[in-house]
Amino acid sequence: VYRINWLKARARRDRWKEEVSLVRHEMLWTGLWFEYHKKMWEQRALQLTEPGKEAYANKQMGLWSDFASKARLMFHGKQMDGI
Repeated sequence: VYRINWLKARARRDRWKEEVSLVRHEMLWTGLWFEYHKKMWEQRALQLTEPGKEAYANKQMGLWSDFASKARLMFHGKQMDGI
């Protein structure tokens, strides 16, 4: 009986270790995803010649930049601990 409980507890611990690792990687990927979109809109803004479209691209670039900076602040120090 004790051995079965020990095995269950070990399996539970292993699942949580894997979950923590996945969440930390997802935090890293989220920041990279936001940076990717920011750069994509930055390139579009440089290529556009119409003022309205350029303004929209600049607005989107600012939006994705804000997402990236907020993600960095929220995830600071939590991403790579123990990986």
